[in-house]
Amino acid sequence: MKRLIPFLLLSLLAGCESTTVPENTITPILSYTTGQTKGDTTAVYWYTFQQNRPVSLSEIVMKGDYGQYQSEYRWREGNLREIKREGTQFIDMAVKPFSLHVRYDTKGSAVFQRYLVDGTVLPLSDTQLYQLTRQAKQATDVIKQQRRDGQSLVQGYWQGKQFLRCDDDKPLSVTFETALPDYIEQQLSQDKFMAVTGKVRRSMLEANQLLMLADKSQQCLSAPVLLK
Repeated sequence: MKRLIPFLLLSLLAGCESTTVPENTITPILSYTTGQTKGDTTAVYWYTFQQNRPVSLSEIVMKGDYGQYQSEYRWREGNLREIKREGTQFIDMAVKPFSLHVRYDTKGSAVFQRYLVDGTVLPLSDTQLYQLTRQAKQATDVIKQQRRDGQSLVQGYWQGKQFLRCDDDKPLSVTFETALPDYIEQQLSQDKFMAVTGKVRRSMLEANQLLMLADKSQQCLSAPVLLK
């Protein structure tokens, strides 16, 4: 049963689909912003595509006590050509900083790789390289399904009994598709940052999944830029 949170939203960042037309390109590049929480992992995605083929993807992935990272992927003519990632991950019973950078040729073979863990340069195994391409495929599959379902990213700040969107002050009322635990619902009237997936219709937000609920010091999420 849907539950209506009787507050006004003064702000929502709806990850609406947008269109840009680059130079010398006949078909436009579209963008979509969404996210997903599955188990202990939450991911937020900024995706661009052209003629249903991926062009770029930026992501923030949060894995609780097992670290978090941000990535940027680039495709060319539908083929994955480059990945860059940095953050922290659980290795050898500890959370350690890491970064990686991989480039692929037109056949999908890794022609450049650099993997740094806690200041030490290490090789990427074939299994790790496969996992990277698999993660790219899984992320785009999630995004495509979320887009079909109309679920986009919405984020902002609760202040008292109102919710302020990151980019405007339009008041909206909120409906959660699934009842929230009492301890979370109580926090929605406090000074908190919140990110969800959902649908915005006029002055209503129908929230599908809660992605983040954090202190007000949390900044609005934006697409990581790692590839120059």
